[in-house]
Amino acid sequence: MRKFSILWASAVAVIIAGCSTKHYTHSEPKMITLKTPKFKFADTGYLRSDGMSVELELFAAGMAVEKITMNGEVCVSAGCMSEEKFVKEYLYRDYPSDTMRSVLLGRDIFGGKGKEEMCDGRLFQFIRDDEMDIMYRRGKGEIYFKDRLNGIIVKIADLDANQSR
Repeated sequence: MRKFSILWASAVAVIIAGCSTKHYTHSEPKMITLKTPKFKFADTGYLRSDGMSVELELFAAGMAVEKITMNGEVCVSAGCMSEEKFVKEYLYRDYPSDTMRSVLLGRDIFGGKGKEEMCDGRLFQFIRDDEMDIMYRRGKGEIYFKDRLNGIIVKIADLDANQSR
């Protein structure tokens, strides 16, 4: 009976541990620059995604230094929080709650406001008012988000595109 209990407990532990690890369908090495009021980083990392789930793993000198996971809520080394709280604390209080996720996935922000398509296939969004001055472009192996008024930069580039320049 004792052997059965140990085997049962081991099987449950393996099942639970296996379910807690997210398997992403896309995983790419990137050159990443993040500059926000609360966070500054410029080095390599991995951008992983699967539909709406996103993980950004950041490395400095080959060592993992931070992981930002968005899967229902946002988890960083400081703990987990709602996307709305994350955007207010790490980006800017007036951004929509899905702003960071949309930027990481290269999707429209602010409901597509100010969107323009260039002849080379890149997409631009310009959003300007008294509180923000955003230039967001994506395409050709790069995602670039800059809010000049709030001092925020998110740049994600393919490593291949970065090396060929």
